[in-house]
Amino acid sequence: MSSRFTWLRNFLSSYRRPFVVALVLGLIASGFSALLMFTSGYLISATAQEGVTLFSIMLPVAFVQIFGLGRPLARYLERLVSHSWVLRVTSDLRRMLYRHVAGNASDPARARAAGEYLSVLSDDIAHLQNLYLRVVFPAVIALLLSYCAAIAFGLFSPAFACIMLVIFLGTVVGLPLCTLAATRLRSQRVKEMRSECISQLADDVLGRNDWLLSGRAREELARLADADAVQRELDCRVRSLDRTIELVSFLVLALAVCAVIAWSGSSFGGDPSTANWIAAFTLGFFPLIESFAVLPAVISTSTEHMQSVDRLMEVSGEVVEAGFQEPFPVSEDASIKIEGVTYSYPDAPAPAISALDLAIPAGQNVAVLGRSGSGKTTLASLVRGMLEPQSGRIAVGGNEMLARAYDVSGTIGYLSQEPYLFNKTLRANLALARPDVGDDELVSILRKVGLGHRFDALPDGLNTVIGETGTGFSGGEAHRIALARALVADVRILIVDEPFSALDPTTESQLIDTLFETCRDRTLIVITHHLAHVNRFDRVIFLEDGNVALDGSPAELAQTSPRFLNLIEFDRDFQLA
Repeated sequence: MSSRFTWLRNFLSSYRRPFVVALVLGLIASGFSALLMFTSGYLISATAQEGVTLFSIMLPVAFVQIFGLGRPLARYLERLVSHSWVLRVTSDLRRMLYRHVAGNASDPARARAAGEYLSVLSDDIAHLQNLYLRVVFPAVIALLLSYCAAIAFGLFSPAFACIMLVIFLGTVVGLPLCTLAATRLRSQRVKEMRSECISQLADDVLGRNDWLLSGRAREELARLADADAVQRELDCRVRSLDRTIELVSFLVLALAVCAVIAWSGSSFGGDPSTANWIAAFTLGFFPLIESFAVLPAVISTSTEHMQSVDRLMEVSGEVVEAGFQEPFPVSEDASIKIEGVTYSYPDAPAPAISALDLAIPAGQNVAVLGRSGSGKTTLASLVRGMLEPQSGRIAVGGNEMLARAYDVSGTIGYLSQEPYLFNKTLRANLALARPDVGDDELVSILRKVGLGHRFDALPDGLNTVIGETGTGFSGGEAHRIALARALVADVRILIVDEPFSALDPTTESQLIDTLFETCRDRTLIVITHHLAHVNRFDRVIFLEDGNVALDGSPAELAQTSPRFLNLIEFDRDFQLA
């Protein structure tokens, strides 16, 4: 609990001044509301008396105008300052989350499910925003108002001020705490169920094709609908209890109004000259009800908000642990050296990479082969700095690769098996790494990767919007766009992971031609599971059980390794079949 409030206090202290200004403005706005009704009550009562003159009511009229104009102005400034402050805080948190995703998404020991990221981004940060705007601000302002109102009553009657202070504290503190105690467990369960639903829904959306093919899509939708119904029913129970306690709060405040009427009547009713204060105190009390009565329902939502704070603490702590990455040292040398590297996945029976030693000279194109689970993709993740070796070292261009310490996006490019194209323009997809790149260079690179004719056929050119996941482009074209994106980044090393698995032989041959043509002056590492074009590479590395089983040029291995020849023959027969 203490760490949670420490975390919240740290965010408050980062923007302490606007927070205090917002509280002062909120207190002024609420005070002006009470004073507006106070002076209005006095003015109404005064004008109903005989012998009233314009001069005698000029001062109350002036105060009505001052408070009437000042209240919306103070409220507007309070909303402006408080919302600006909260949006700055939540923007910082979103930036932390994006850095966390970028730094940990490929690490199975640290990465989270996509639905969990969506839940944190859409739900938890919104809860933190509401925690400040709908819980902290109203509660603090109501507490300050209760003390100010008690002091105001104390100027006339200290005994009655003590009674009202007890009523105020019971409404501002006692009833909200009762609400919190009664709804805490249910609110926690509602929050957990909502997060589970978001995570499950995201998972189902990403795997929608498999659900449709399995024939169980309706069953899964019905299950989600049932879970949503249970969540809504539990949420309705919480809200019903909130409304019940809110009704009790209104009844307590109604009794307080009666007490004010009785006190003001007994204090000022005996003298006609002071009778105007009865209406003034009575009407002036009503704006306080607006600030006090909503607190039980507001405080009951703090359970969900605090759960969100716990998750945000966890994520932001991981970001602090990961640190902020510095650009990897620039070097014209695109060589890679791996010495004694070992990496094991959590709970895996054996290391994915075991005491691996490997050196790849600059400018060499290498095919990394092996069965599924042999460590090919793990090796690529280690070289890219997405995974950290548990022992050994990796050097790129003579500089040691320290995972999570450096940003290698300007040095190492990566082309995945299924490249993702964003639902943005072709220009935006190509210029991710270099937003300031010129259109002429983009068009030149598109022609270099073999998309010249396709580009010429686009009516909007670089302004053509690519549908989500590359709708409107074939698999081969999507790979070429992703390759062009890597070339725009002007990286010295390009790692291509299983680029041919979903392509037909013709497209596969065209893509490999493009790769060799565009990466002549770069270090090229192609991870693949078959050997269709293996003879075109400078070097072949065959991984087995996390280590090098075969290593050499295709010509050398064809002469010295019967196993390599058997693999070539087997792959050829498999492709023909």
